[in-house]
Formats: sequence, C-alpha cells, structure tokens
Amino acid sequence: MKYFEDAFRFVTKNYLIIIPIFIATLVPALLIIGNAPSPADIQAIFNDFAAYPDYFMSNPGAFFDALQQAGAGSSASSGTISTILNIMAIPMTAGLIKMGLSSGNVSINDFAPALSANIGKYLRFFLAIIVFFIVGVIAVVLIFIALVSVMLLSESGWVIFFLGVVLLSFGALALSVFLSFWFYAMVLDDLKVMEAFKKSFAVAKRCFWTLIGISILIALIQGLAGIVIGWFAVIPVLPTVLTSAVSAFASVVHTVFLFKIYRSFQPAARAEFEEVNVIY
Repeated sequence: MKYFEDAFRFVTKNYLIIIPIFIATLVPALLIIGNAPSPADIQAIFNDFAAYPDYFMSNPGAFFDALQQAGAGSSASSGTISTILNIMAIPMTAGLIKMGLSSGNVSINDFAPALSANIGKYLRFFLAIIVFFIVGVIAVVLIFIALVSVMLLSESGWVIFFLGVVLLSFGALALSVFLSFWFYAMVLDDLKVMEAFKKSFAVAKRCFWTLIGISILIALIQGLAGIVIGWFAVIPVLPTVLTSAVSAFASVVHTVFLFKIYRSFQPAARAEFEEVNVIY
C-alpha cells in the first residue's frame, strides 16, 4: 500500500494534473446531457407530467431523467470527442506526472511541454493498440469457433466450451494487467513501442497480484463514491460533474501508482525495492 498512499498524496498536492483527464471525462458526458430534445419530445414529456403530476412531484429526478433520455442521441458524437480529448489528455497527464515526480511539483506552465513531449509517443502507442486489438479479436473469434465446434461434436463438449470461455476471460484480464506499463515505459524510459511492450510484461509479472489488488481497491472506492453522488441526483448536471471528478482523480492516482511501482524496478531503485514487502 506504500506506493498507493504515496500516489494519493502526490495527486492531492499536485491537483492540477487532474485537469486534462477531468475535462476529457466531463465534456463528453455534458454533451450527452446537453443534447437538446426535439419539440415533439418536450411535448410528450409535459403530456406525461400533466397526466401523472403526483408521480413527478414526488420524484423530481424523473423529469430530468426524461429530458436526458430524450437528448441521448448525441452519444456517437460524444464518443468521438471523448477519443480526441483522451488523445491529448493521456499523454499530457503522463508528462505532468513525470515532471512532478522529478521536480516535486507541477504548474500550469508545464501543460504544453508535457503534451508536446509525449503526444508523438502516444500516437504510436495508440496505433499499436489498434493493431493489437484487431489481432486479438481475430484470435478470440477463431478460438470461439473452435470451442463451438468442440461443443457440437462432443457429448461433453459444453464442459470444454465453458472452461474455454472462462480461461479466455481470465486470459484477457491477465493480458490487460501485463500491458499496464506499456505506454508509461515509453514515457519514463523513452522506449520504442515494442521495447516498451516487452518491458511492461517484464515488470507486471513481478507485481501481478498487486496490480490486480489496487485496481479492485480503486474500483470499490469509485463505487462507494458513486453511491454518495447518487444522493445529489435531483440536482441537474451536478452528479455528472462529481462523477467525472471522482473518475479523473481515481484514474490519475492509479497512473501515479503505476509510475512509482515501475520506477521501483529500475536498476537505481533495485536495492531499495528488494528490502520492501511485495505488497506495495
């Protein structure tokens, strides 16, 4: 937990590094909410309000939910904008964290240099992820076809099919853990795409269960925060802003944790690492 606690304190001290991810999370969410319903949608909503006034008076959030659902057609454009914003926010955040860990603090003047130093690396990483995803999908489809064939041709084939699906799911989870440091190795060590890919595997296999444990912990904390935020559901927009803030904070803390644990495996920090417990 040491590195996780250090990451939490670091982000709290250098809260400016949350801004890029917060904007990249909030803007698409607001676009979905802010998509204006058509006049026909508005008329239908008010007809329902007139027909069931007691329900809407006792459940004011239902009115805003109806407006939001009527304007949900912007989800496609929101996804495109989210991708574009993340292409800028992720490398900028990684650069800010690297600067902050080196100098101890981050200022608003560091935003542009952090982006320019890492946007090229992220674009190469992004293209590699697309290729990796396509290859992965093809492999999964072929494996799934093979499992279905076994299931149809064998009396006990459904057992093999079930076990195959379970193993495939765990394999996908394990692979995502092994790739945790891929882009961050490019940022911290200026490695090329394939070099960083191999380095990510080498580091992740030495702290595999720690990475899973911290991911579960962060997910639980976000879940609890989501329950609390749900209490403000009657206030338009506020829950979206709070949810985006919590998500951005958790994401940046997780990234700082990954940076710290990655650096602990570097030669300069090897002696110190060997003296600490495997649970960080």
